[in-house]
Amino acid sequence: MSIRFSVLVPVFNREKYVRQAIESVLSQTFTNFELFAIDDGSTDGSAAILKSFGDRIRFLEQSNRGPEAARNAAAALAQGEYLVFLDSDDFLFPYAFETYDRVLRELNDPPVILGAEVFFKDGRYFREQDQFPPQSFVPGPIKILTYRDYISKTVDTPATNSRMVLKKSVFDEVGGFRKHTTSLTFHNDDMYIALKVGTHGPCIIMKSPNTVAYRIHEANSIKGLKLIADGLIALADAERRGEFPGGRERRRQRYAVIGGRSSSWAYRYCWRQGQYGTALRLLARTAPMVLAAVWAKVMRRFHERPAAAPLQKLERDSMAAGLTEAKE
Repeated sequence: MSIRFSVLVPVFNREKYVRQAIESVLSQTFTNFELFAIDDGSTDGSAAILKSFGDRIRFLEQSNRGPEAARNAAAALAQGEYLVFLDSDDFLFPYAFETYDRVLRELNDPPVILGAEVFFKDGRYFREQDQFPPQSFVPGPIKILTYRDYISKTVDTPATNSRMVLKKSVFDEVGGFRKHTTSLTFHNDDMYIALKVGTHGPCIIMKSPNTVAYRIHEANSIKGLKLIADGLIALADAERRGEFPGGRERRRQRYAVIGGRSSSWAYRYCWRQGQYGTALRLLARTAPMVLAAVWAKVMRRFHERPAAAPLQKLERDSMAAGLTEAKE
């Protein structure tokens, strides 16, 4: 039987969190997967933790070259039909693969899925006091948004790495992640690969149940305001060089994707934290993209907001299995 999912987990100095990430994969209710953990030159105890899992994982090592090089190395060995990216400080809910597989089967194996994500800090929902309720760990009704492809989406949904499920043949077709980045220049790698596969469709965006938990902590890469800004400028430059598919006719949509994240990063993060120079530089270097994002947002006001549609067959399967329904 062919392998359904190949899970790629790049690891750099994450001894505090990586065990939970790996165990969240090994505890999946759907078991047709292989798991690659790639130590990216860690200097703490991360490699020892990974080795402790023995042959339950495929352990790879490399010098500190960044997560894109790590994922590319593992993807070259992967045998799965789909690649699942998981950052080593996040974790998957135990029904994630079961949910993905059901969506894939129901929709005839679409090339791109973005799982539903919840943010948390210290075991609690981010900005809330409540811990994860028990129903978070059992599958509920599946609701999705379906788009022609990723750059056609009309909802503000970031394509963070841990949400992504990509058909391996599509990943290989677009050439995978960037080859020239390092541990210091990988930022916005998630948006890079989303744009590279941006015209492959349909693209499925899950609204429920939550499949991924994104951890907020003191060492998140998003704390590097300048590095993220530099990464967005690099994406804008790549767009100008014609590195993303879709040609001129899809340029406005690609611009809107890049501009949406650039404007948000410039204002919500850089400006609010007093990094005025970084904010202004980012806006100046991505100005056409920011304008495209503003225009797209204005135009959405004249269209009905898309509603997440339930997959009725999958809901019946869940209820027949006696699974608890999760609250939205």
